[in-house]
Amino acid sequence: MAADHRLQDDAGNRIPYSCGNRRYRTNIEKGCRHGEFSETLGSVFEEPLIDNGGWTLWLEHATEIETEAEVYWFMWYAPDGIPTIPLSGIFDRADLARMNSMLAQFVP
Repeated sequence: MAADHRLQDDAGNRIPYSCGNRRYRTNIEKGCRHGEFSETLGSVFEEPLIDNGGWTLWLEHATEIETEAEVYWFMWYAPDGIPTIPLSGIFDRADLARMNSMLAQFVP
């Protein structure tokens, strides 16, 4: 059975549209709400990058837990706001700029 990797509020309740693991967590003190889906902050944009029938991909502000370094990750969510994968694809702004350049070459 898959583990629920959503962050918890002070009362121990799982927060929709948030994710954390041993090394990183969505920075829910920064950014935008996850559209109309949740009051939780953390998204870079007010809408998902992709919406595939309620399965959504978001670019999120993230924090490295040990160093507090500001990073980003892409996170897929199920229609109920639960992250679909427990793994991190962490990158910084320079990495994002490089990805953007490469994608611009691929999709003219």
